[in-house]
Amino acid sequence: MQICLYGASSNVLAQSYLDAAYEAGRLLAQRGHALVYGGGAQGVMGAAARGAHENGGRVIGVAPSFFNVDGILYDQCDEFIYTETMRERKGIMDEKAEGFLLAPGGIGSFEEFFEILTLKQLGKHNRPIAVLNTNAYYAPLHAMLEHAVKERFATAPCLKLYRLCDTPAEAVEYLEHYDAAALDIKHLKNI
Repeated sequence: MQICLYGASSNVLAQSYLDAAYEAGRLLAQRGHALVYGGGAQGVMGAAARGAHENGGRVIGVAPSFFNVDGILYDQCDEFIYTETMRERKGIMDEKAEGFLLAPGGIGSFEEFFEILTLKQLGKHNRPIAVLNTNAYYAPLHAMLEHAVKERFATAPCLKLYRLCDTPAEAVEYLEHYDAAALDIKHLKNI
């Protein structure tokens, strides 16, 4: 599978986030999956890419050409696709992905997650979305979505569009064993 990873590019994160991202990349590589990601050399993105690369995995970076300055992009990608815009970047990452892994990140990662989650809710795809909940980072996001269901801004089946995973191993297992037939996405957009 080609797994699209969304995550932080910041280089000032706690080591535990970087370790979990590296482990996710390592597991993907060791299980024969390719990593598709935003091409960053630092932060969660860089750690995942190094984990995949150092363990024999294929790494595909996608980034706007204006990011191509010293130290920003990971120079060990097996393939690098340059785009003109961030929107084009997301589109290519989506096209190449057979599954999605949201690792801890900031505003950009949130935006990428919610776009792919919305597209799934609208029935435009039925690929797995794993949320790596390192240090319970995404517990507030999950609680917000549960609150949206409670207040009827979303329906309970929408909480099944993704899986909150506490470890990289759990996230990779979910991606590998996702049963698309178990989720009837055709009716979610009408609820």
